[in-house]
Amino acid sequence: MEEIYQKLSVVNLWQGFSNSDDTSFEVIEARHQNASSKISINRKLVHLKELDSWLAEGTEDDGTASESLVLRLALIGCDIKRKLLKLSKEVLDPLLEEFNLELAYTYSQTCITNVSAIPSKGQQTYSFCYMPKLVAVWSQKGPFTHKQTGREVLPLTQGLILVEESNKGFLSDTLCSPWDALLYRSPMFPALLFSMILSMQVHFEEAKIKLKLREIEERTGQDRVAERKQETSTESYIKLAAQVDRHAVKLASVSRKSKMAEKTLSFILQNDVPRGSGGFGGFGQPSGNEPDRSKELLRSHVSLLQDRLSMQAVDIEYTLRRVQLQINTLAGIISRDDVKANLDLAESQHRDSLSMKTLAIVTMVFLPGSFISALFSTSMFDWDSIDSSASSIAVRTLPQFGLYWAITIPLTVVTFLLYFFWLRVMKRQRDRRKKSFDQLSAEEKGEGSAVDLAKLRKEGTEVSKKSTMPFGNW
Repeated sequence: MEEIYQKLSVVNLWQGFSNSDDTSFEVIEARHQNASSKISINRKLVHLKELDSWLAEGTEDDGTASESLVLRLALIGCDIKRKLLKLSKEVLDPLLEEFNLELAYTYSQTCITNVSAIPSKGQQTYSFCYMPKLVAVWSQKGPFTHKQTGREVLPLTQGLILVEESNKGFLSDTLCSPWDALLYRSPMFPALLFSMILSMQVHFEEAKIKLKLREIEERTGQDRVAERKQETSTESYIKLAAQVDRHAVKLASVSRKSKMAEKTLSFILQNDVPRGSGGFGGFGQPSGNEPDRSKELLRSHVSLLQDRLSMQAVDIEYTLRRVQLQINTLAGIISRDDVKANLDLAESQHRDSLSMKTLAIVTMVFLPGSFISALFSTSMFDWDSIDSSASSIAVRTLPQFGLYWAITIPLTVVTFLLYFFWLRVMKRQRDRRKKSFDQLSAEEKGEGSAVDLAKLRKEGTEVSKKSTMPFGNW
């Protein structure tokens, strides 16, 4: 059975991560007080020089008649941006070997979100992945008989938790809260803690989104309680739209986290078999119904979390609908403002066109007179030969007058011919591009015979060699 996990471990999603030089790590320990059946929590820092003695705790040769070590979890910080695990391999490798978690740790690097039971060397190990925020591997050994006292010792759950540095404090505080002693019998106790943490984060993150969404609803007039705030600029609405888009992304992350918590709870129900055939009310006092009580208590906690998650899923869907409504509302407002701006621009252009038309009319009125005055001011007329006492207004022209028209008329004709030739060239280019586009459309739709398509393709290739337009590069 281990073979499939070893094969899948070839896929490594942690490529680029490296280990730091840190030789100390934080530990959360839970001890069962045998006289009172209560749990005491201890948080401490373990250094490399203390590693061997710390690992020896909880073995057959260790322990006292007053308490039993039932849980120890090593917390290892992760720097996601720098892709750094804040623990040296000199310390990490002995931990994995002692807890029999090498395969579970390697397999966890192949998953994004998953919770699995992984057999390793005849022992069941477990992996919880919610990358890159939280990854955990753990196992449970025992119960066993204490060699010195001959008494039965409770099972010990031990493992490693790799957590983002910013979330390390929250996770540590949550793990330091003691639970009923019966829950520590189950190897699924860490999974229960992780599912509860995810459920709490779903609640907190959604609450933040709701507060910010309420402010946006007030700005857009969608809030039924608060009055709409004064109109803002289109730029402000665009910024609001970007915020709403980010809220939609965060809600998708929250929904993913909720589904991961649901998956973990289902996994607990499938694997909630306490280790050992007997139980212990106090130290060394067998109680045959303890496993059943432990299983029943665990199932009741799981049932409560499942009910909360089902209602949270409904609330997430409702919040997502509100976000979608704000996206549509802001899109409508921005579109309306764009239409208004376009209308203002069209009105401005209309005024400009009226002004240009007025100038054109004024120019038409004065153009003939300007042309004649300019023409008469040239040296093409013999004004000195005019008899001022005569009643005739005839003016004798000079030879330059005929030269003027001999040059002007042909030049005007050539100008118009060049203009019409340019229009014809542009039309031919448009026709070629349209023909090439029709060819591509026909091929995509499967229309036309193979011969016609080949002909069109050949013609289109020739056009593409000649044309410098984007259509020629398709």
